[in-house]
Amino acid sequence: MTANPLRDTEDRRLPRIAGPCGLVIFGVTGDLARKKLLPAVYDLANRGLLPAGFSLIGYGRRDWTKEEFEEEVLSSVRDRARTPWRDSVWDQLAAGIQFVKGDFVTDGAFDDLAAMTRRMDAERGTSGNWAYYLSVPPQYFSDVCNQLERSGLADSSDGWRRVVIEKPFGHDEESAHELNKTVNAVFPETSVFRIDHYLGKETVQNILVLRFANQIFEPLFNSRYIDHVQITMAEDLGLGGRAGYYDGIGAARDVMQNHLLQLLALVAMEEPVTFSPDELKAEKLKVLKATSATGPFTQT
Repeated sequence: MTANPLRDTEDRRLPRIAGPCGLVIFGVTGDLARKKLLPAVYDLANRGLLPAGFSLIGYGRRDWTKEEFEEEVLSSVRDRARTPWRDSVWDQLAAGIQFVKGDFVTDGAFDDLAAMTRRMDAERGTSGNWAYYLSVPPQYFSDVCNQLERSGLADSSDGWRRVVIEKPFGHDEESAHELNKTVNAVFPETSVFRIDHYLGKETVQNILVLRFANQIFEPLFNSRYIDHVQITMAEDLGLGGRAGYYDGIGAARDVMQNHLLQLLALVAMEEPVTFSPDELKAEKLKVLKATSATGPFTQT
């Protein structure tokens, strides 16, 4: 089997190219999309992991043409992509880039989006397979899901449909349960992906390897040999384009209740029986249930 020259030699993931599909990014003009999502799409294409007919549709309130949106994607990719620049990869990716103007509540805008996905199915061969990435403030999750259902964009009868929802997922337990009901009324649980992008960082993922697969550290990583652990998140970024987001969410909810508590759980949890999602969740929950402001874990 000949090696794919577009794949990064350090990339240890399965060398499997995705089947026909497209991606819609809601809130594509925001900070997360520009800094993380758009460069990541290019990196996937550059590693040879996207199909030739992959289509990217940006959805936002800017009055952009396809060409203007393409320029924005190009700027984001050149600034933040982690893989080398290749004109051939960009040309192929740019051929499938489109933009739809709209807010999160207007029927006509979502009807335009539905028409665009059908056009891409016909012209690019995406086969009705679409993922929807909700890079929007949490208060709009329900609106977007309801509009996806109304416009037929959530209908998986002619292909799979998936939705990606970024943290924070609700602002308390009650709102989280309510949001779950709304999302699951539109998408089956197997098609819902709730993610915390911080957990994708290699250093974070390596915590489990360091703790449970390293024969030097594994026997020593316990209270007998470790007095205490300090978790520091030293971020040199300011608000940037996130002022509106932080005004409604705040740094504590954006960082502490997800990023830092996840790190706490990964550092303090017992080794799970298996590394399946359910077993990992069970061990994390044991840690979080044992925490308190006056208990073994303190917040400073």
